Amino acid sequence: MPFSRTSLVRFIGLTAIGLALSACGESSTAEPRGLNLVYCDNPDAAAPSCGLPGYSMQDDSALSAKLSGCAVGGCHSDPLSATTWTLDTSGSVADALSALTLPGETGQFDLVDDFDPDCSQLLSEVSERPVGAVRMPVTGGYWSVAEVECFRSYLHELYPSVASE
Repeated sequence: MPFSRTSLVRFIGLTAIGLALSACGESSTAEPRGLNLVYCDNPDAAAPSCGLPGYSMQDDSALSAKLSGCAVGGCHSDPLSATTWTLDTSGSVADALSALTLPGETGQFDLVDDFDPDCSQLLSEVSERPVGAVRMPVTGGYWSVAEVECFRSYLHELYPSVASE
């Protein structure tokens, strides 16, 4: 089938219009970095604070107990667990969290972000709006808003670089 000059002009014209229309949309369909996180890149998030005992660097007993609930059989207890990372609560809380400064399951966030603690996947997953599909712990006994805030405060105390800016 031979092409006529008119057909060629129509094809080029329609192609140009299609390209122009596609350029009018957003260049990326990816969501902004912290869109699904409560605190990450959220200018409306209040400064971290904690009113509960046991969630500070001096006394982390309550936080240690909460995190020990994550390090149980079948969850985050050993390399043979169902998850891709483990939480070793045999030492200090700071040591357990420092070992988790690596990319999380989503690949978008670090489990514990030592540059910006608010962008930690672990913080998100115990909050009311987890970045993943499931709020942790999956067995129930969700962390209260105050406990999540205290965990956030602890992370900022552990990694103060962004918190102090």
